[in-house]
Amino acid sequence: MTVPEFPTTHLRLSVRSADARVELAAASLLDQVLHRLNLDEVVLPIPIDDWIERPLGYQFGIVGDDELGADVLGLARPLSGEILIHEGLLDHEPRYRFTCAHELGHLVLHATHAGELSDTELPRDGNSDSIEREADRFASALLMPLRTLPGKISKAARSNSLDPSCLELLRGDGIEAVWVWRRCILPFLCETYGVSRAAMVYRCRELRLPKQRRLVRPSLVPLLAAPERVLADLPLDRVRVVNGRPVVT
Repeated sequence: MTVPEFPTTHLRLSVRSADARVELAAASLLDQVLHRLNLDEVVLPIPIDDWIERPLGYQFGIVGDDELGADVLGLARPLSGEILIHEGLLDHEPRYRFTCAHELGHLVLHATHAGELSDTELPRDGNSDSIEREADRFASALLMPLRTLPGKISKAARSNSLDPSCLELLRGDGIEAVWVWRRCILPFLCETYGVSRAAMVYRCRELRLPKQRRLVRPSLVPLLAAPERVLADLPLDRVRVVNGRPVVT
């Protein structure tokens, strides 16, 4: 059975106007790198640590507690164009990659900031200052480029034999919607982009469909980001794809 491709033209994604400046900064940097490397399309996962040094030309180092301290994940020195990442993150690749992109965001967005900007907390809570939140949004936009997401969401759906009509479930809040996200979309996207589930969920939470409709309902976000054990009481294992649609059996 051939499953038709999702109509990605119907999945036109954007961000809030309040996030547009950071989104455009990340997209501009991405275009700059593609041009310098003579690439026609985005390489996924983004080789962020390689790009920081080449072709962007920033100083980059992996260091230990003696330079950063045990509680610091990464540090940026905008005036000198330097990024330091704690060696402990090398065993946690998604967090390592996000921290690299976060510190790069400081160099791009806060180039005139005098002093050091350190990263000690992921994910950021609502009380974090605006500079750190901007760097988080930059990291999300760079590692999970907006231009690539409709096609990858479509591919994730096709690989699970879902009919294009299931696209509407992305904005739902029932068991079928949770299943589509947790069992189909998020695993594929996290592997494709080399990010954690939490990072992908919060990226999708910020995305908007035409008329500024949210891609993900706010009420669904906690379930999508939660550890698997939190979902133990939900009948996700009873969901089957029948005629291209998820059905609770």
